[in-house]
Amino acid sequence: MIKTLFYRNLVLITMVCLMACSSVKQQNFAITEKKHSITALQQDVDLTYQILKDGHPGLYWYISKKQLDQKFDSLKKSINQPLTTVQFYQKLAPVVAAIRCGHTTLRIPSANPVDKLEKEAIKNKIYPLRQFSYAVAEDKLIVINNKSKNKSIKTGTEILEIDGKPVRDIFNIVSTGFSYDGYNVQPRNKRIERSFPQLYKIYFEEKDSVLIKYKTDTNAVETFISFYDKKKDDADKKKLDTAKKIVKTNTKNPVKSLKYRGNKVNNEYELDFKFLDQSKDVAYIKIKSFSVPTANFPAFYKQCFDSIALAKSKNLVIDIRNNPGGTLSASLALFAYLNDKEFVYLSTPINTGNFSADKYATGLKKLRYYLTSFNDNGNLYEDKEGHFFSFMKGYTAQKPNKNNYKGKVYVLINEFSFSASSLLSANLKAIKRATFVGTETGGGANQCTAGRIPVVTLKNSKLGLRLGLNRMAPVYQQELYGRGVFPDVEIQSTLKDRISNYDRELQWILTDIKGKG
Repeated sequence: MIKTLFYRNLVLITMVCLMACSSVKQQNFAITEKKHSITALQQDVDLTYQILKDGHPGLYWYISKKQLDQKFDSLKKSINQPLTTVQFYQKLAPVVAAIRCGHTTLRIPSANPVDKLEKEAIKNKIYPLRQFSYAVAEDKLIVINNKSKNKSIKTGTEILEIDGKPVRDIFNIVSTGFSYDGYNVQPRNKRIERSFPQLYKIYFEEKDSVLIKYKTDTNAVETFISFYDKKKDDADKKKLDTAKKIVKTNTKNPVKSLKYRGNKVNNEYELDFKFLDQSKDVAYIKIKSFSVPTANFPAFYKQCFDSIALAKSKNLVIDIRNNPGGTLSASLALFAYLNDKEFVYLSTPINTGNFSADKYATGLKKLRYYLTSFNDNGNLYEDKEGHFFSFMKGYTAQKPNKNNYKGKVYVLINEFSFSASSLLSANLKAIKRATFVGTETGGGANQCTAGRIPVVTLKNSKLGLRLGLNRMAPVYQQELYGRGVFPDVEIQSTLKDRISNYDRELQWILTDIKGKG
């Protein structure tokens, strides 16, 4: 009896595994090779627009309804043959981008490994373009860090072509689907350099070997770069990690036993704090993101500002360059340390009402929608004018932190300061609390859409449509519509600065402090 039961269970487990494997294969085929019918793709075009009209609170902020209607109609008419998911993405993404909302984007689903062996192989396979980190300036692709086997490509080398395609043409193609906040397109280059291999994969084929043409002091050279196995390369990687460690300026006074800042990413903490001089007169807080799951923002801020108070620092530098945003609470909590008066951080977070991502789903999620009418906004309210909004801490009066800082504040911003980091900047700018140094923020100064940000899967192509459900805006509004927060001192490190690890923006601040000291 026991033996029979064992064999039954074994057969059942085997069948489940085979079905799961088959399901994964079908899903992978649907998003990589299958060509979806014209009708199916046109249905997904209509579904995309319907989702946006149902849930997006600022659909027509930067484009009229008539113009957007025309774009979606034109897209439907242009689909005259079956397309793969990636080919459909290339057509749909520019239309979604026309909304000019940085939080509203399309996502291509990833193919899943069928078994453990495939998973292990993919995990350790480093494709050619992923073996470099890049800088993008003046439509040039520059190598900043080389992890490939070809050491003739030095830091500062300009890549001219990839598989015969000029870099400028590649940039123009991969950026067609970029979504920006309003009319500010400055983040384009930063987005390309941060995600170049992934972007290239979307519009071109990711190969095991690519032909790279790069520039030397005397001529142009072509060379093949091939993939390598990360697992077999651990010894070399350790050497590279040791070689690439940068001895940073002004690290004489790190705070001992600094906690709560999360784990390291690329050998750097997402949250960091130190003093930039021996006298501890200049404190420096770096926040690379307001969303760090392994960090504790309230505890981190407390330790920072307790240390600043103890040192009686007269100057504070807050570095939110390349900070893509994150949670509202982490941004608001920092502002509370920089203000000594009661404040309102956020306008009423208006939304369209009872939007539910489950409404557009299938299977159990669809059933949940019918059974519960689950909506993604949560804590939904209606004001006297009939506008729906969700409760979020910040749109009611907030008290400053008791240990708020009263000294001089400098804020470093750039074109990749987005979402929550732009909201912080806009509020600080409005009360004239800080001197801003760098370049215009990529995030809108007056508004964006965020709060809850579901990703809705399109029925046929399986593309993911990501959109924010709430209008997130500071109480104070700047006159220039559709742009970011502008610096008081516009300055940006040159390509040469980046190659030599010279921080021109920070050095300006230190010089300014010294001149006023």
